[in-house]
Amino acid sequence: MVCALAGCGFQLRGSPALSGHGEAIYVIQEHSDNPLRRRISQQIEIYNLNAVTEPSKARYQFVISKVERSDTVLSLDSDARTAERRLLIEADLQLLGEERQLLQNQRIREQRILFTDPDNPVGDSIESQLVINELEDATAQRIALQLARWLDRAHETARRPAQ
Repeated sequence: MVCALAGCGFQLRGSPALSGHGEAIYVIQEHSDNPLRRRISQQIEIYNLNAVTEPSKARYQFVISKVERSDTVLSLDSDARTAERRLLIEADLQLLGEERQLLQNQRIREQRILFTDPDNPVGDSIESQLVINELEDATAQRIALQLARWLDRAHETARRPAQ
């Protein structure tokens, strides 16, 4: 029973085994969100994806555009102060081929709910910054993960014999 349990699905936890297959990609970040831009670059390095600095050396181009952030008040407390906020980051992703033909596209959305304490503004600002940082990290990780999945899928498609 111990052997069956050991091999039954603990592999499902953690990051999926994606490789990007060493395909050269040129990353185009068409947005002005600098904190997110840095985090995306870090995540692409963490996933060991082969990002190049010249488009002529790349087989694919990965475009990140229309990054939008929103901060919506969801509820107020009894004194009409903000009690709950929704923080949202959305972005358009595109994978382009060698001739800049569209291979994949998707709009991603990552959100967090932030509960605020109007009676503790110092603690609230620290917690708010932590949630914003975590939201940015999760968004960047999701973007890099989607790129790795698309590159793996493109590699599998290229390996299949033409019918």
